[in-house]
Amino acid sequence: MFLFIQIRSDQDQDISIRYSITGVGADQPPNEVFNIDPVLGKMFVTKPLDREHRSSYHLRAHAVDMNGNQVENPIDLYIFVIDMNDNRPEFKNQVYNGSVDEGSKPGTYVMHLSAFDADDNTTANGMVRYRILSQTPHSPIPNMFTINSETGDIVTVAPGLDREKVSQYTIIVQATDMEGNLNFGLSNTATAIITVTDINDNPPMLTSRTVS
Repeated sequence: MFLFIQIRSDQDQDISIRYSITGVGADQPPNEVFNIDPVLGKMFVTKPLDREHRSSYHLRAHAVDMNGNQVENPIDLYIFVIDMNDNRPEFKNQVYNGSVDEGSKPGTYVMHLSAFDADDNTTANGMVRYRILSQTPHSPIPNMFTINSETGDIVTVAPGLDREKVSQYTIIVQATDMEGNLNFGLSNTATAIITVTDINDNPPMLTSRTVS
């Protein structure tokens, strides 16, 4: 429980005032998230706040005398829950499948991955960035693909895709919030399996034999 605001009536110097609050989070479910000291007017948060469950509260504060007569007009209190980075990005799938033609030029679109972060996406807490951690196999080079850090689109970055040599690649993709800050962000990974599709690049071979 911690104090976060105090309300006072100008008339509390002359008469005894009693304070109360009403609204969702006070006398309506979820009840008693906020309490107020009826004498001092100090408001307290009594339960953990979760922005992903409820991002704001609208309460009304009341001041009455000892007979219950209103001495001030009720005032509106708008409480906004500040987001904390307490959710890591989540991929919809753990494994994604894509394909690309062999012989594709650099910059060819392959597939798309996306991760959702439940934190506020108007702050760095919910801003996800992507990067490739590994590629298997490394042939013909270890970095045949790249990923757009903001969109999650995977494209080819080098020539040399040849189904007859490598028919499938396994890519490990990492999603990190805090705009990709590895020191402060939370991360998750998914696997992208990229199949190299065949094109008609091998002419038929003729064989001959002699019959005697």
